[in-house]
Amino acid sequence: MTSRGYDSTIERLMVEYSLRKGKNMSIVSAKQVRLKTGKTIDIRSAQTEDARQVLMLAHSVMAESAFLLTTPEEFRYTIEDEKLWIQNVCASLADVIILAENDHQLIGMLNFMHGVRKRIAHQGELGMSVAAQWRGQGVGKALLQSLIEWGEAHPLIEKLCLQVFASNTRAIALYTSLGFEQEGRLKRQIKLLDGTYVDLLAMARFVK
Repeated sequence: MTSRGYDSTIERLMVEYSLRKGKNMSIVSAKQVRLKTGKTIDIRSAQTEDARQVLMLAHSVMAESAFLLTTPEEFRYTIEDEKLWIQNVCASLADVIILAENDHQLIGMLNFMHGVRKRIAHQGELGMSVAAQWRGQGVGKALLQSLIEWGEAHPLIEKLCLQVFASNTRAIALYTSLGFEQEGRLKRQIKLLDGTYVDLLAMARFVK
């Protein structure tokens, strides 16, 4: 059963494509990536067994990052909530969760959720988190490259979208280096606890 407002024709075509190709379209190809530091990380899709580490990474990043919309006290998800989220994404046809690991420890995560209505189903929004001690080493780049490859091979997805704090210059530089372009600026979109404002940049990359 499709969600209200979603075109069953799109779902049927993606199911047929998945069956013909013999692959689940919510899964990325697992691979190893050597970082510029010489360390090796594993890139793969999330499984329900990853729920605990996914939750721990989320809590860790929210506790120290100044560039997230959600505050630590607002993030109230449980391990069971994370399991259900991962399960739903794995069962979807155009969503994906990509993990980065080092020695079986989760160090980074990227999720992409496509639009659920017919006119926006060809695009979606991504979010990414990398553990503080692993930033600046190429983990985010590896996650994004995996998403781009997935999007290029996907029969539906044409556009990868994101929003980023205008003050997050490192992230903006990374996105730009991989072909993302600024499409708009939402002025004073974020209000911090000290009363100051931050603009949000809308960026996107076409994969078709």
